[in-house]
Amino acid sequence: MKRFLVLGSLATAAMASMPALAGVHPGGGTSAPISATIDVDKVFAGSLPDGVAPWLTAKFASDQGSRSGTLTLSSNAYGPDFLQGLNSSRSTIGWAFYLNQTVTGITCTSKTCADNGAFWKAGGFNSGPVPGVFNLAFGWSSGNRFQSGDSLVYDLTFASPLTGDPFVLNGSDWLSAAHVQGIVGGCSGWIVSGTGAAQGGSPCITDPVRVPEPAELGVFGLGLLLMGLLVSLRRRYN
Repeated sequence: MKRFLVLGSLATAAMASMPALAGVHPGGGTSAPISATIDVDKVFAGSLPDGVAPWLTAKFASDQGSRSGTLTLSSNAYGPDFLQGLNSSRSTIGWAFYLNQTVTGITCTSKTCADNGAFWKAGGFNSGPVPGVFNLAFGWSSGNRFQSGDSLVYDLTFASPLTGDPFVLNGSDWLSAAHVQGIVGGCSGWIVSGTGAAQGGSPCITDPVRVPEPAELGVFGLGLLLMGLLVSLRRRYN
């Protein structure tokens, strides 16, 4: 009898552990992880940012069936380059994304946050020249710009359980768009992530055509004069 009880206990324990081993909760629903990385590495319009692409990186982590996830924003740009916006009417963006889920809550959990906030708007934000709808946007004030080396962490809450990565391509095939300012030379540019058709950009500073200094012109003229004198003397004594 004891043998049957022991075997029964082992069988019950094994059955209870099977959902966890298979990545499924005992009450149903999967717990498969959701992990996504968005590299903002193309210039849509304007000037090339300083440094090497990707200039911005966003990472999202959650689980299937969850109503929340963690979004980490990082700037890899060169020193003076920065992001700013939103404005007071929340119409323009600093950095924006497109999601296929409704966001019901946004909480910054890092020490450095976007002090103009992070907002979700179904109607979308003004993304400058970049086409398509972007419905999650982040902004910074002039006194707290998002610059090289900065990293922010946000917890997002969704209206429905997630079945996959909520960050998807918008109708123009863009995942994300950002307005980079402070590019060396006083320029700015719009950078994107996705598979849409980018217009491309050009460097803010091009190599200037070198103009000789007055002193150099004087030396050059003196050289020509001496060469003329030598030729004249050679003809005279030949």
